[in-house]
Amino acid sequence: MIDLAFHNEGTGKAVLLIHGFPMNSDIWDKFIETFPSSLRTVTIDLPGFGKSPMLGESFTLDDIAEIVIENLEQRGLTEIVPIGHSLGGYVVLGMVNKKPSLFPGFGLFHSTAFPDSQEKKESRNKVIEFIDRNGVLAFTSNFIPPLFSNPSHPDVPFVREMNMKTDKATVVSYTKAMRDRPDRSDVLRKFKKPILLIAGGKDPGIPLASIQEQANSIQFPVLKILPEQSHMGLIEDVQTTSAIVYDFAMKCLS
Repeated sequence: MIDLAFHNEGTGKAVLLIHGFPMNSDIWDKFIETFPSSLRTVTIDLPGFGKSPMLGESFTLDDIAEIVIENLEQRGLTEIVPIGHSLGGYVVLGMVNKKPSLFPGFGLFHSTAFPDSQEKKESRNKVIEFIDRNGVLAFTSNFIPPLFSNPSHPDVPFVREMNMKTDKATVVSYTKAMRDRPDRSDVLRKFKKPILLIAGGKDPGIPLASIQEQANSIQFPVLKILPEQSHMGLIEDVQTTSAIVYDFAMKCLS
């Protein structure tokens, strides 16, 4: 088993925050500062990011989900609310697909259960080709600003520097894994506990209409729309989004 880098804040009932691509758990630092110590907050570095070792150059997001579950069970975290940002949401869906009984609820934060469209698959292939031609830094150093509703946001350099620490093998391997991930709409339909969807009204990668469609298929949906946000609400609107996550986690864990 790969031993992931785990970070804990607070005590008691737990929420797990999983970062997006190509970031690491540091992305949640300001976010979790707003939580009271009565909620245990667990953040992780997915394999290949931050301080966690890489799994290898060929894997699926289901492989990553299995590793996260193994790490949770090894630490006795058998009742936890996972919230995944972007890539992290894809991993959460894989986790719930494997062991739904472990989770009293889960959340997709600027993420989706739908697979990549053919157009998106082609876009990911172009990313891989670009990296092969120009190097990984040419991609990671310019990837983040378009994800912000305000490309001049003061935290853009912080996120940019984080991305630039990710090596080529990690970026390419996860790009392929995201491209090839399956449709997880059935996970949303079958889950009999609350599911949180946080959507950006200006997110170019995940149309709001598709999130609303997914919410309509959920038995116990909690849909929160951020009309002025794009894909980085956890950074650009920390107060609003952290309150949403906290309230949802406490509802699931009560």
